[in-house]
Amino acid sequence: MMDEEMVVTPWKVSGEVNYERLMEQFGTKPITKPLLDRMRRIAGYLHLQLRRGIFFSHRDFDWWLDMYEAGQPVGLYTGRGPSGPCHLGHLLPW
Repeated sequence: MMDEEMVVTPWKVSGEVNYERLMEQFGTKPITKPLLDRMRRIAGYLHLQLRRGIFFSHRDFDWWLDMYEAGQPVGLYTGRGPSGPCHLGHLLPW
């Protein structure tokens, strides 16, 4: 029996997920312990989803921390936004 090919879209996840391949495909880097330690030092705590390893990669988060520490104005955009009225499911990222 052949293994099902990995498919990851906003609507479907099937097959065995290869996180290394996803990071290569989307140009992200792993969230490492040193990066988490730095975030904890700067913010005073880590968000629950960071502590539990739910977020596994990032793009330019190290750069963002550099700019923040240098006193530069920064903002975050998660790419996640309500597509309609808020509902219980929106609590996950908030």
